[in-house]
Amino acid sequence: MVDFRSMGPALAFPQTVLLPLVALGLLIRECLHTADVDLTAAAGLLVFGLAVWTLAEYLLHRFILHRIEPFRRWHLEHHWHPEVPMRTPLLFSLMLVLGLAGAPLLLWASRGQAVVFSGGLILGHLAHELVHYQLHRAECSRKRWLGERWRYHDFHHHGHEGLAFGTLSSVWDSLFGTRPGARAMPDR
Repeated sequence: MVDFRSMGPALAFPQTVLLPLVALGLLIRECLHTADVDLTAAAGLLVFGLAVWTLAEYLLHRFILHRIEPFRRWHLEHHWHPEVPMRTPLLFSLMLVLGLAGAPLLLWASRGQAVVFSGGLILGHLAHELVHYQLHRAECSRKRWLGERWRYHDFHHHGHEGLAFGTLSSVWDSLFGTRPGARAMPDR
């Protein structure tokens, strides 16, 4: 077992949603005070942010959590003991949330558009936290979309760590050649 004290303060679900919820609240507050985005553009940017989150989640999972120490070691512990709630270092959570909320503000000319896009990223992160927690609960396997995601994630956890990195979506696995073939996936 990994001694999680070595990574500083760490959070487990449901505490892992606290930082993104605070960030989302601050982004909503900022959005209400920024008038340079109309409703249609805001909806599009929010959905775009959610889609970009699925790419970020894929890249983080594939390249950071499976290749870079100490994240790799911590993540492998999660693979070996998936029933134990995954613990996330507070510093890692803080850096991730600040990056998701702050980078668009630094890179985007329109503050309002950046805030809405950041909101989509943070919503994606929250969705990932909630869905990933559910994927490690047996009863989710009986639900339609969640059951499909459970089978996909379970495949990744049990001897196929180089495939099926997407939690919310399989799109990036398909595009980057890490989606398991139909025959490889059990129907369970």
